[in-house]
This record gives sequence, structure tokens and C-alpha cells, in this order.
Amino acid sequence: MKNFIVWPEYFDSTLPRRLGRRIPKNLAVPRPTLKDILDVCSELNLECEVREDKKYPRTWYSSGGCVVVTLKDGEELSKNKLIKLIASKLTELKARK
Repeated sequence: MKNFIVWPEYFDSTLPRRLGRRIPKNLAVPRPTLKDILDVCSELNLECEVREDKKYPRTWYSSGGCVVVTLKDGEELSKNKLIKLIASKLTELKARK
């Protein structure tokens, strides 16, 4: 089993890369929430858990929280691919709202 920590800052189009955005702006959404990421993970059938007591180190002064995604044995997915997969679904989710 692999655990990956996914922070909302990875997908935030209002942040520059130096403050934690890890995807291109065309895949990013403005101010994603933990609930948005949870919704996407459930759509992708990923096992995940929220940790609201954590803060992203580069933006420690803002609201906190992260999602821990657990991949089962046999699921070969790197963290980078996982982030891009979540980002593409996040843009679809935000477009629907």
C-alpha cells in the first residue's frame, strides 16, 4: 500500500508555483477545497482520508488540511500522475458547478 499526501495548494490557480502549485495553470482551479478533492477521489474510486489539523508548509499562515490517498497493492500510479488525474477531474467538477 502506498500513501500520498495531496494538498489543495497543488491545484490552486491563485498561487504561483513557488508557493506550492504543482500543475499548469490551465489545469488549476481557483481555491479548491478539501471537499472538492474528496469528491474527485470518490469519483475515481480512490481510498482517501482528510486531515484537517495539518498545514501546507509553504502557506502555513492560511487554512489547513490535506487529503491522504491510499493506493492498494497493484495500483501503479506515481504521485505526479495522481495529481494530474485529480486536477483534470477537478476542472470538470468546477465546470459543472
